[in-house]
Amino acid sequence: MKSIVIREVTIFVILLVTLALLMHPDLLSDPTQRLALMQARANYAHPFFYAFFIYFFLFIVRFTVKKIATLFKKKKV
Repeated sequence: MKSIVIREVTIFVILLVTLALLMHPDLLSDPTQRLALMQARANYAHPFFYAFFIYFFLFIVRFTVKKIATLFKKKKV
């Protein structure tokens, strides 16, 4: 159970960082300016919301593919 939680948190963090860098490439060149803009607009949570929605979508897809794969798996007799 612990390894599953660690794996899912790792997937979420990688997704969060990837989305943040794709949406805001200036994070690599000037992160203090980006943080100042977030502070001025008070929108700290939006990266977490976007990452959560995409993570949830990917979770549903992964779950569906796993269930379909178990249907086609040969049963040992």
